[in-house]
Amino acid sequence: MGSNYYRMYPEKKFAIVKFQSETLSFEEAERINNEYKLDKDYSKIQYLLIIIDKKCVPLFNPSDLKNLADSYNNAFQTNNHKTIVWLVAAPLVTAFTHLFVLHTKDNSLYCSTITKAYELLRAPIEFANFKQLINNLKK
Repeated sequence: MGSNYYRMYPEKKFAIVKFQSETLSFEEAERINNEYKLDKDYSKIQYLLIIIDKKCVPLFNPSDLKNLADSYNNAFQTNNHKTIVWLVAAPLVTAFTHLFVLHTKDNSLYCSTITKAYELLRAPIEFANFKQLINNLKK
């Protein structure tokens, strides 16, 4: 499996964060969050898709989710996100995501298919282009 990263498409007001490492530590989740929020194009993003690979296993406890959410809720710049969709497929990650979004300030939703993620996100991107952006992420 690869490393975790994000890609921004400021011209589309869209970004993707992808967690694809075998394990996901609290520190790694916080690192990606901070890098993403410090990016010069952060305030241009209105629609965010967060993909957690089904083979990515969280190494933190459910009790750590409140601390992670507090870190996630910190804005370093103006946050213009309208919708955030978490694309999750594994039961453990789905449970963690459910508990996590309860603590976030953003309009966060979660689902398990690309089609549903597209519907929930409601970004002004054609579905074929949306799928292409996701498929082009593979490193």
